[in-house]
Amino acid sequence: MGPGLSHPEGQPSQYHAELWNYDVAEFFIADPNSGRYLEFNLAPNGAWWSCGFSAPRQASPGEPSALPNVETRTHQVSDSWFAQASLPLPWLREHYHFGASSKMNACFILGSPRQVFVTAAPPPPNEDAPDFHRPEKFLSGEFISLA
Repeated sequence: MGPGLSHPEGQPSQYHAELWNYDVAEFFIADPNSGRYLEFNLAPNGAWWSCGFSAPRQASPGEPSALPNVETRTHQVSDSWFAQASLPLPWLREHYHFGASSKMNACFILGSPRQVFVTAAPPPPNEDAPDFHRPEKFLSGEFISLA
């Protein structure tokens, strides 16, 4: 796939919109109590974006907005890229009731400009560019202790 093509205006470790027009890793976390969900995008260079939604593709009031205290790390080589984001767990718990009953999805947009789409949750049928905003299809995670 290559080293990844980041948004040309997205700066490493900085908040920037429209990262999904280039290579990006995305994850979604649904609030098990309210049905709201969070989308988080991470580019190969570490630029990131986040937005809370009250329903599919309906941004919550005051959104999009940057999460507090996000840290990113990346590494790119000729044939691949690695990106990691650290988000504040207390914030996720407070705003999205993140925990064992949360539903999630992980997605990737790769190979820009000829994008390839990858999703953990079932994709909608017959779409050239799948809509990942389908919280009813998000998956249950399994929390394990590493201690």
